[in-house]
Amino acid sequence: MTIKTEILDVRNLDNNYDNIIKGAKYLKEGNVVAIPTETVYGLAADAFNEDAIKKVFEVKGRPQDNPLLVHIYKLDQVYDICTNMPEEVEKVFESFWPGSVTLIFDKKDCISDTVTAGMKTVAVRFPKSDIARAIIKESGTLLVAPSANLSGKPSTTSASHCFNDLNEKIPCILDGGSCSIGLESTIIDMSTENPVLLRPGAISLDEIQNVIPNLVYEKKLLGVKEDEIPKAPGMKYRHYAPDVPVTLVEGDYSKTANYIKVNIKNNDVVICFDEFLNYFKYHKHTYRLGSYKTLNTAANRIFDLLRECDKLDIDHIYIQAPINIGLGNSILNRLEKASAGDIIHI
Repeated sequence: MTIKTEILDVRNLDNNYDNIIKGAKYLKEGNVVAIPTETVYGLAADAFNEDAIKKVFEVKGRPQDNPLLVHIYKLDQVYDICTNMPEEVEKVFESFWPGSVTLIFDKKDCISDTVTAGMKTVAVRFPKSDIARAIIKESGTLLVAPSANLSGKPSTTSASHCFNDLNEKIPCILDGGSCSIGLESTIIDMSTENPVLLRPGAISLDEIQNVIPNLVYEKKLLGVKEDEIPKAPGMKYRHYAPDVPVTLVEGDYSKTANYIKVNIKNNDVVICFDEFLNYFKYHKHTYRLGSYKTLNTAANRIFDLLRECDKLDIDHIYIQAPINIGLGNSILNRLEKASAGDIIHI
């Protein structure tokens, strides 16, 4: 049976709160709903309804061994579902919550193994978005909410992205406008002796280490082997990938721009920083990432650009990589997955 997907405007909470209530009603009835957060859109369902949780996996085409995040709307709720909190946790809460940081703790039995892919830990997010928190509150429960895209595709940062992937698959998309950050949350595993960064996000490594001095960050810990179950999303399977191959070009900016200029063909796409647009002024498919000096625009635009490429009849995408510092580290993490390892180091 085909589902009619309606889009409900929730961009102004005061004027559109009735649509929050309507979206929450879908959730209470065990449905799956796309909701906005400050990072990306989430595919939300009741975190305590086993049938609803299974629908999330079905709708996304998500592997069962890829765990889900649980979203709360007030801090006290983390104590309802987690146990064995470390001593420094209050300082971490004060510094990062509400916000774009997901924290992993030992779970209580009320969280099912379906949510956590059989792991004894659960990843918890307390979003900063007023709209997201209102939806969670009105649902009367906690929500699982992985990114609202088909599994493996670029994450969704607008209601139109969600509609493109999920039309006739879910009953409702709540339109909160474009996401302010545009990258998924930072994930920190707090269940280990020393906290471990499992996914970089908008919060810089320096900011995290100022609060958690014993944080462990190693690139090899951002993924798992084929036969292992990941503690957090984004660690195992190819993510963020458009339909055509992606080549990521890393190194000195002028050299990477020149490499792309020499190697592109007429039917390829170039995604580059504003400072190097002149290299490609005669190339028909060129998209801008903003300035390399401030990477917020690149973070906010990258998933949208990859989705734009899927609308074109093209052969290949070349992306100029940011330097691996600060927010560049998080953008690189996403682009390296999108390229499936096709990376040129200059």
